[in-house]
Amino acid sequence: MVLMLLAEQAGAGNQAGPFVREGERALPLREWIGDRLSRMSGRDTRRRRLEARIRASLPELPDDLIEAQKIVDEAVAEHVRSTGADNASRVMVELERCGYLKRHYQGYRTDHTNRGGLRHLVCVLDGDAIAALRRRDRLV
Repeated sequence: MVLMLLAEQAGAGNQAGPFVREGERALPLREWIGDRLSRMSGRDTRRRRLEARIRASLPELPDDLIEAQKIVDEAVAEHVRSTGADNASRVMVELERCGYLKRHYQGYRTDHTNRGGLRHLVCVLDGDAIAALRRRDRLV
């Protein structure tokens, strides 16, 4: 699924990232994939348990139930998006090991010792892999 999402965003040179435009906003590639993966997650019982944990961890919620639920929903969505982005990163490492893509970073201080030094992930897909994915789309 991650490879299909990357192929969907791949532009010139089979490159996806560092940002993906979604309406008015531009999301970093990892966050965009995490967002897409979170939309597919349909585990209601697990999500309810997460919501209960987050509700218990929030210091104080407003008395207005609708406003309180909005705050909890936003916190749950952020947690699920973050988890999806972490899972996508692990998958991309495996895809790189298999030779389906190469990763590099763009942004400020690309040689910075802190891996998160304001750099954003860019994936370059293997030409054969992206051709196979596109050919598969035509067959469906």
